[in-house]
Order: sequence, then structure tokens, then C-alpha cells
Amino acid sequence: MKTVIYILSIVFFLLAPSNLSAQLLKKMKDKVESKIEKKLDGNLEKKDDGQPENDEPSVAQNENGTETGNPKTKANTSYTSKFDFIPGEKLIISDDFSEDAVGDFPALWFTNGSGEVVTIDGLDGKWLMIKGRSQAFIDRLLELPDNFTVQFDLLCSVPFSWSSDVFNLYMEDVIDLARYREGNNGGEMSSRNINYHFWLDLHPGLLNPGSYTTKGYGHYRLNKVSAKLELNEIWMPSAEKSLLKVSIWRQGQRLRLYLNENKILDLPKLLPEDMNPNLFVFEPYSLGDGDHYFIGNLRIAVGNPDTRNKLLNEGKLVTNGILFNVNSDRIKPESYGVLKEIAGILKESGNIKVMIVGHTDSDGDENKNMELSEKRAKSVKDALVTDFGVKAENLETSGKGETEPLVPNSDNLGKAQNRRVEFTLLK
Repeated sequence: MKTVIYILSIVFFLLAPSNLSAQLLKKMKDKVESKIEKKLDGNLEKKDDGQPENDEPSVAQNENGTETGNPKTKANTSYTSKFDFIPGEKLIISDDFSEDAVGDFPALWFTNGSGEVVTIDGLDGKWLMIKGRSQAFIDRLLELPDNFTVQFDLLCSVPFSWSSDVFNLYMEDVIDLARYREGNNGGEMSSRNINYHFWLDLHPGLLNPGSYTTKGYGHYRLNKVSAKLELNEIWMPSAEKSLLKVSIWRQGQRLRLYLNENKILDLPKLLPEDMNPNLFVFEPYSLGDGDHYFIGNLRIAVGNPDTRNKLLNEGKLVTNGILFNVNSDRIKPESYGVLKEIAGILKESGNIKVMIVGHTDSDGDENKNMELSEKRAKSVKDALVTDFGVKAENLETSGKGETEPLVPNSDNLGKAQNRRVEFTLLK
């Protein structure tokens, strides 16, 4: 019976007047689109099971991509395929706003508008909330070599309106900081005060289970070179998750951009040879009522780590690139690149034995810091063994707590330098 009705429908369609045919085509198209939307919505509803996603999953795969640990852990294949980011050797900027009072604008920063340090329910630490159309930057010019890395965390309020604008990051080669400040305070902004201007903007996607999904997007621009960035579902804020980890790696003319553990850009010849970035400017553009962007955990490091030489020839490797959750021995996923490189050296070098030593800053109780440093060293060993196949018998662990600082724990930078992991060859 259905077949007969279908055939009669086709005959009627072919014999109908053209305007009626067009109407029928539109109805059929709308019906198909409706079914597709319902199918997509159903998939979204199944995906969003009400369980909060883990913002900072531990490394969940071994070197060949096989899942390890809890079988329910969601493996991130981008770890092995794309996330080769390794932070610079020497940390020169580290600001988590812990030294600033909530409600104040951070003391070491400049703005031409307004912003304030805030805390966010469910997240550790403090964050800088920058108001729309306000620029914010650390108020000094940096002297950076050809090799450097920039890392920061980016959040948006949830829910976030699709009509609100992008979050901008400007990587500037500025001649005169005083003139730059003056221009951003309503004075004349002279292009002759900026040698080069790299512009990156990012916008979160919109996830409405049972309704529709709009993917995130972004752009990059340097002089006449520009392109759109498809963020797909990398940054899809929901009530449980809106964190985006931004990592930038400059090596000469080469620029790599990572969002979370996904490599978004890898352009070997993007930056001019004579470009010397010395200022990083953060600017949310036009925002709707109740919408906000937040930044945190800014880290800028310089130098290209010579991991192999330091470990095998000098006998000691010190890294700030293995990061942990606050007051925890849980390794953050952005540590993967460093762990992978160290594991490769250990496996290629035969049966060398290494002592892994954890260190903390001086915040908190001394005994607890000692215990935490020991646990962190053990976590590093476990990751190298479980996720990368390093022989457990070749690794020993120890913790020094806050007892052996490299520099005074007098500010954020000093504390960040003292929170480290050391690898020492055993005779």
C-alpha cells in the first residue's frame, strides 16, 4: 500500500503546475531537514548524559595510542598525533593572580578600560575578568629570543551568547611602550610605533542539547596574511566545561598554535625574520550583558630545551613543563610533550637509571609540601612507565618539598620556578 501511495505521489508531482511543484519541493526539503535535525539532536542528547566532563584528564594512552587505566576514561587521540608542545626552557613570566586581591585590577598589568581579579566556583585559583572593549597586558616590554612559548587558560561565562564577540590576543612588536599606552588611552595610535602585529581571535561554540549546535571559530592575521580557524567542537562551553588551554610556540619564522591538546596551526614561514614580539595584549571585544571572558595561569618561557644534552651529558635535567593540579599529584595533560620527549631519551639510551625528584614552592605546610613532592615524583614515574613503556626498575623517586628552592619564593615567578621536577642520572 505504501508503495502505491509513493508512486501516485510521484505521478501527481510530475503532472502538477510548476508553482505547486516548487511548494511541494520546499515541503519535502523542510521535512528532510527536520528529520536530520531531530537525528542530530538525538545524538547530542545521548552524548550529554548529565555527567560532568573532566577538564583536565590525566594522560590516558600509551605511546602507540592504546588506552590505559580506567576503561571508562575517554581517550584523547590528539595526545599522540598532535600534542608535541614543549614549553621553553627558562620561565620569565608566570602570573596566576594569586598575589592580587579579588576585586582589584592586577598590580603588574595595564588596561585602557576595566577588569578585575575574580574567583570562579568549582575552579582553583584566581582569574582576570576583562571587560568588553578593554585591553590588558603586563606593563613592560619583554626581551624574547627567536624561540619562546606562551601559555594561558581562557574561560567564558556559561551560558554565553552567540552574538557576543571574539576574544583577541595581539602579539605586538612595539617600539615605545609609553606611546602604546597613550594611544590605547584615547590618544593617537600611530602604526609607526608597531613594527609587526599578529592578531589571533577565538570564539566559543554554542551547545544546546535538544536544539542545535554552532561550532566555535577564530581567525589569525599578520599584515596581509590571514585565515579563518575552524575550532569545530574544541571549545564548546557547557555548565560543566568552558576551559580552553591556549599554547603558542614560536621557533624563528615558525608558529604553532594549540588549543587544548589540538594543534590548530603549524606554519613554518609565517613570522618575519626581524619580528621581535615584546608585548602580549588580551582584549575581549563587544560583549552582551552577562557575558565575560576570563584569563588565568599565564606562562611565558624562552629558549629551546636541549633535553637530551642536559640529561645524558650534564647528568641533570630540570623542567617546569610538567604541571600538576593545585595541591595535587595529578599531572595536567599539557605536560604530555615533555613526558614523551623524556621517555624517548630514556628508552633510546639503554638501561640508564634516573632519580626523579619533586619540588614545591613554600606556600602551605612544610611537611605537607614534602609529602606532595614525593607523590608528584611518583606520578611522573607512573606516567613514564604506564603510558610510555619506560622500565620501572630504571626509575627511582624522591621528594624535596620546599627545602631546595632555586630562587626566593617572593613572587609568582619565583614560586613557579621552584615548582619543578628534576631528573638526575644515577651512577
